[in-house]
Amino acid sequence: MNACLICGNKVENKYFLCDTCNNFALKCERRCPKCGNFILTNEEKNCYSCRGRKIYFDKIYSLFIYSGAVSQLISEMKYGKAAHIAEILGEYLAENAPQQLVKERTVIFPPMRFFDKLLRSFNQAEIFADRVARKHNLKFAPKLLKKVRKTKHQAGLGYEERIRNLTDAFSLTRNVKGEKFLIVDDVCTTASTINEIAKILKENGALSVNGITFARRTPYFA
Repeated sequence: MNACLICGNKVENKYFLCDTCNNFALKCERRCPKCGNFILTNEEKNCYSCRGRKIYFDKIYSLFIYSGAVSQLISEMKYGKAAHIAEILGEYLAENAPQQLVKERTVIFPPMRFFDKLLRSFNQAEIFADRVARKHNLKFAPKLLKKVRKTKHQAGLGYEERIRNLTDAFSLTRNVKGEKFLIVDDVCTTASTINEIAKILKENGALSVNGITFARRTPYFA
């Protein structure tokens, strides 16, 4: 039996929350067909998140909305330096990743600068990506991307600020022509990070770039 990551009660399945705490975890059920963001109705063609934007990735899929129990766990994972939470959530993400989104792809993740990773002691996106690659028998390329410029933390920045913050922040370490990629991360807010990485990959000959995250931020659920 597993223990609920919120209250510690027993969980008799592979889930990470008990039935009570699960009431405070919202799954992302309706997604924009263009950018994957949560939408209020399935009739929306272009949501507020991607309207007028240049999109380089092909699809993004997120399991949960960043709120309630999910936001609490992710905050504890990041700022409490709780690597065990990253391992559990990464396993769950891998178990629930849509096969059509991940198959035949090289798995990568947004890298951290050395000193940033040293301060936290781990990169949760790397742990998530490793679990997804192992579960689906995919090629894992942890050194494909390098972060070559120090950036501000994305949290608290607006959309335009996020784009400026990430411009020329990443570089590739090898040729990617003809490959298909899957970018794995913990949280997607405006998709700026995934979009910037997808841009670099596509400009260097990648055929397709999908993204998958554990949670998606939306103003509908603060």
